[in-house]
Parts: sequence; C-alpha cells; structure tokens
Amino acid sequence: MLWALLLGVATGLIFGERVAFLQPIGTGFVKLMQITIFPYIVVSLIVGLGKFNPEQVKSILVKAATVMVTLWIVGLAAIWCFTLTLPKHDAGTFFSPALISPATSIDFVAQYIPDNPFASLAEGNVPAIVIFCIALGMSLIANKRKSQVLDFLEVVGQGLTVISKKIIAIFPIGIFAMTASTAGTLSVEQLHNLQVYWVLVLCLGLYLMLVLLPMLVAAATPIKYRDLIYVMRNAWITAFSTGNVFIVLPVITEGIKAHMRKIGRNDEQSDHIAEVLVPIAYTFPSLGKLTTLIFVMFAAWLTGNPVSFSDIPNVTLSAMLSYFANVHIAIPFLLDSLRIPADSYQLYLSMSVLSAKVVSPTTVVYIFAFVLLSIFYCRKQLHFKRLRSAYYVILPCALLPAFMVASFTLNSHLASGSKAANDVIDNMVVSDQVPGHVLSHVPQAYQSGELSLTNIDVIKKRNLLRVGYVVDNVPFSYFNQKDELVGFDISLAHKLAHDLNVEVEFIPFQKHQLNEYLNKGYFDIAMSGLEINVADLTKVRFSQKVLELQLAILAKDYELSRFKTVELIRGVDTLNFAHMEYAPLLKRVHERNARIHFKQLSNLQDYFKSPEQFDGLVISAEAGFAWSMFYPEFGVVVPEGGMPKYPIGFAVAKRNLDLLSYVDAWLAIQQTNGSIEDAYNYWILGLGTQQKETRWSVLDDVIQQSSK
Repeated sequence: MLWALLLGVATGLIFGERVAFLQPIGTGFVKLMQITIFPYIVVSLIVGLGKFNPEQVKSILVKAATVMVTLWIVGLAAIWCFTLTLPKHDAGTFFSPALISPATSIDFVAQYIPDNPFASLAEGNVPAIVIFCIALGMSLIANKRKSQVLDFLEVVGQGLTVISKKIIAIFPIGIFAMTASTAGTLSVEQLHNLQVYWVLVLCLGLYLMLVLLPMLVAAATPIKYRDLIYVMRNAWITAFSTGNVFIVLPVITEGIKAHMRKIGRNDEQSDHIAEVLVPIAYTFPSLGKLTTLIFVMFAAWLTGNPVSFSDIPNVTLSAMLSYFANVHIAIPFLLDSLRIPADSYQLYLSMSVLSAKVVSPTTVVYIFAFVLLSIFYCRKQLHFKRLRSAYYVILPCALLPAFMVASFTLNSHLASGSKAANDVIDNMVVSDQVPGHVLSHVPQAYQSGELSLTNIDVIKKRNLLRVGYVVDNVPFSYFNQKDELVGFDISLAHKLAHDLNVEVEFIPFQKHQLNEYLNKGYFDIAMSGLEINVADLTKVRFSQKVLELQLAILAKDYELSRFKTVELIRGVDTLNFAHMEYAPLLKRVHERNARIHFKQLSNLQDYFKSPEQFDGLVISAEAGFAWSMFYPEFGVVVPEGGMPKYPIGFAVAKRNLDLLSYVDAWLAIQQTNGSIEDAYNYWILGLGTQQKETRWSVLDDVIQQSSK
C-alpha cells in the first residue's frame, strides 16, 4: 500500500492531467470496499453487545463515554490553540447570498431516530443504523435463546471479514489510481487560494495523529508508541489514499484484535469491546471530524470576521452538536450561525479532496486511540505512574508550541505573499468594450437642452449612446487600477451600445442631479446601480428591474455587533448614519424613530474620508462588500428583523418613451440569455475574477524545455 501510494504521487506529478482517466478505477475500488461495511456494522454491533451481560454493558459504555469526552476536551483544546496561529490578514470578500438566506437547521431527529431501519440502511444513514443496532443488540443481552441468532451472525461476520481481507489484498491498485489522479489533477489555483488553511490543517493533523493521540495511548497503556504506529499503518495508508474512513472500519477492528493477541492481552471481552466501539467511534464526532472546525475559523478569518474568545464556548457547543451529523451538514450550519458567507463552503469542497488526506488518517488514529484506551480502562489497566508515562505526557505539551510556531511562521510567510483583497476588484475589467470615451464633466454643447428629446433613431444617427454614471459607485461604476471606468452597469452599457451598433460616452453625475441632467438631455440614459423609488417615478422613467439588492449597514468591524438586529438599533440612544440614496425610505425611518438620523452624501468616498463622523453607512450589501475589499477594516451587516430589499434599474427622461420601450425589451432579452446573470456573477459575486493556471507536470516541463 505504501509503495502504491508513493508510485501514485510520482505518476501524478510526472504526467499531470493525463492520468485523470484513473479516477474511475479508484472510485470503483472504494465502492468495492464498501460492499461489506454496512453489513459489518450491523453484525459487529449486534453480536458484540448481545454477548455481554447487562452489568458489563453499563460499565463498558460509561467508561467508553468517559474516554471519548476526555479525548474531545484534549483535542478541542489543541484545535483552539492552532486557531491562534492565523496571521494578520488584509480581509475582504465579494458579496454572498448567505447574508439574506435563512440559517440552516439540522434535523437531529431524522439523523438519529431510525423510524425505518431499512430506509436508513438504503440511504446510508450511519447514525440511525448504529442506534438501531445498539438497541437490538442490548435487547438480546437478557434473551436466553440469543445464542442461535448470535452464532449465525458471528459466522456472517467472519465471512464479511474474509471478503474484506481479499479486497484489501488487491487494494493497492485502487490506492495507486486514486493517488495518481488526485496528484495529477489538483490545480495550482486550489492550492493558492487555500494554502493557509492547508498548512493549518496539516500542522494540526500531524500533531494529533503523530504526537497527541498515540502518545496518550503509550502513556496510559502497555502498548508502545512504535507498535501502535505499526499496527495502524494499513488502515492509515488506506484512509490517506482514499480520504474515506468508513471503508477501513473492519481493518481497524481486526487490527486491534490482532495486536491484542500479539501482546498477549486479548480475551473474549476485549474482542467484543473492539467490535462494538469501532462503529460507535465512527458515528460520534471524532477528532478527525473536528479538525474541519479549523476551516470554519479559517473562513471567518478570511472574510474579516475572526471568531473572538467570547464566541469560543458557543462555537464549541454548536460544533459538538452539529458534528453528530455529517460534516457536510455541520460546516454549512456553523458558517450560517457565524454569519460567514455560505459560498465559503465551496472553498471547503474545492479542498475537501486534499484536506481529507489529513482528516481521514486523523480519524483512524482517533478510533484506534479511543478503542484501545477504552479496552484497558475496562480492564482497569490504565496507569500513569511509570517514567514512560511522564515522558509521553510531557512531550505532547512541549511539542504543541513547536507545531504552533511552525504553523504561524509558514502561514505568515504565505499571507505576506498573497494578493490583497483590493487587488482583485481593482484589476477587474470590462471584457467586451465598444469604442468610447469617459468624460469628467458635462460638455458645454449638451447644456443647451437641444438633446433632451432622444430616441433610438437619434442615437443611431449620431452614432453615440450617452450614459450617465455615478463616480466611485463600486461595484456598479468605478475606476480600476488602470484608470479605466468599469463595473456592473458599465459592462451593460457597453453591451447596449454594441447591440445598437454605436459608440458609447460616459458622463458623470451625482445622485441628486439625476432628474435635472436626464430631463435637460445631458445624457440619454443613467446606469449606475440606481434605486427605483416612488419619489423619482414622477420625475424620470425607470426601466424594468435589473437586480434586487439587499439593504445593509457598513461600519468598522468592531462596531458591527451593535447592528446585528433591528431591536439593538432601536435601543441605542442616538445614531447617525450616512447614505447616498434611499432618502424617501430613510425619512420614514427617522419619522418612526427620531433618535436615528441620516445625512445624504454626494459621493460614497466622502464617508471613508471621515468615518468617525458617523456610526455607519446605509448601503446595499452587494456594494458594501465590494467597498470592504478596498477598506478591509470595514464590514457589512444585515440587521435581522426588517431590512428591506429594493430594485435597481436604468433611468431615462420622462418624454423619451421610445428609448424606454427599447431598453425594457433589451433587458428582457438579456435576462433570458443569461447576460445579466453573467454580469452579476462577475461583478457582484466575484466569480471568474482569477484566471485558471495551467496544471504543471514534469512531462510538460520536459517537453517545454526540449522545444526551446
């Protein structure tokens, strides 16, 4: 298995994406291993529990629970220590729909109460299966005729073990296929985006599975550290290669039983304990599963909302409850509970193949440690009064700071070389541009009023579409690092001019000048994230809705907690908010609560020049997140309990109905063909903002060198 693993890594690095075809072979071997798993869990739990007497079961489960809770406490303490190694970060991220989506709730009843055991088996609901088997096994304990059933099931279990051993004999082929395809197809972009998380989880995993857990076993039991590493090797390598712990449960059980026989400590009770506790350890939150909690902390750090010390108890409790379910349920739940954009979960999925190479082996080591400690605890053979025990207790405590320093040093180096948040949004460009130019003021020729009546024929005849834009209205209209006018609305303006087969000209205006500039003909159409509101309907004509935005508050990161709910906002004595739009809406808010004051700004940059004058800025969540990339010390919050959404669109002069009719029909086409969605994904969500790099391989490097 080890040689297959090394050969697979080498093959992937040499041939790169050319070995992607091996992935189905590896997947087939994993499915082959899974053939015996569910039957094995059912048989081992029922037989293992059924052979005990009631007194033994109570004692074993209580002692096993004590060991499990102790390992949780020790492991969680190590996990929280490693969160302290996250370096200083220039945080900032694009908007995520998670801000306005309802929080995920976990159905623990469905997860753990097997109302239909056969359905649970068909659906692969391991917790429900384990609960059912525990109940059935314990019900057989006092049954005088149980031997007939248990003997039959024991024979079935032996058959399943034989099948598993036969499959394991040819499993190096699967390990090679999976490792080669993973090493050959893992993109450089994935590693670059999450390299800090990868270092964090790697250092934590190595500490848990090579230091803390095996040394605890060596300190408290007669098993030597070297022997424990040796007996775990097959299950460890398989879990590392496949990223799957489930398929190695029989290997773990048989490995424990074989080693107990080897050191002369086995008996019928120890075998039964191993058969019962291995599937239970897999079902309950393991330290391997809990290492993924580090991703939640990483996501909070990455988005500029790191978890504070005061949040640790609540996060720990939520994690312990949620990790009783599947990891892929627990992580989104924790992200939602901490108001971390749910899109962060996509980052986890993109790295799950790689992180599983740490999480799965750590889980294997945890199961070995838990079961062995429980066996010797039940036999009353745990002790810490030897010199070796002191050595293996002191050494993990001494090595923890060393691993933390290594993690912090490496991540600080990686973070210092990473691209700042504002570099991404500051380098975005409009891909399909038509000939045009950007003005800094309204030309004198436009101020006579002769161009106030505009229609499609006039625009085509003059070969120019004049578009009004708001300066520094990120992400709808702003200047990038190359001093180019870009943004969501700017990209649509270029597309509209392209479809009209004319050039485009951009003319600046401030929000309070919209009505005057449009109706005097200073430009043909205004496109800059404009709020469609009732007050302006009598002065200009709005197009149909282009997007629907979520109203939010932008403020310094440490101030965000004051605005988490509408009730908290209402309870503050006096608040002063800045805004550039939403005057009619905010006027009604002030009338209902005179302690909340609003001041309209001509430009959003005015807020960032003197933020100390205000408690926050009322802005859309979509725009607020974009601004937080330029100013990472600011964050965005959507108060719970009443922050509305509002539509945005384009505006034309009241008399230009022909132009409005064309724009509405054009927008309907763009909505249907996906152009609006593409622009939203790029400018608002930030999808596709980073170019995909070509996957490196040794063979490509050789070919490139030989061609020179």
